[in-house]
Amino acid sequence: MYDIKPNLIFGFHGCDESVRNRLLNRPDEIVFSKEKYDWLGHGMYFWENNYERALQWAEEKRLGAGFNILL
Repeated sequence: MYDIKPNLIFGFHGCDESVRNRLLNRPDEIVFSKEKYDWLGHGMYFWENNYERALQWAEEKRLGAGFNILL
């Protein structure tokens, strides 16, 4: 997506609209994952400078009708 890494990092997080709204409007209320299978540790993951991979992940994890992917 980018030929040169800028000093500004773009993080993409594939999620539905309700999660997006919570991330933007109430960041202090974000619940971080604490599952045993979190392969990078507890927290929330973003795809650095990779819109396409975030979209692919969201499409693979879609849980049914009514799930609107937002990045």
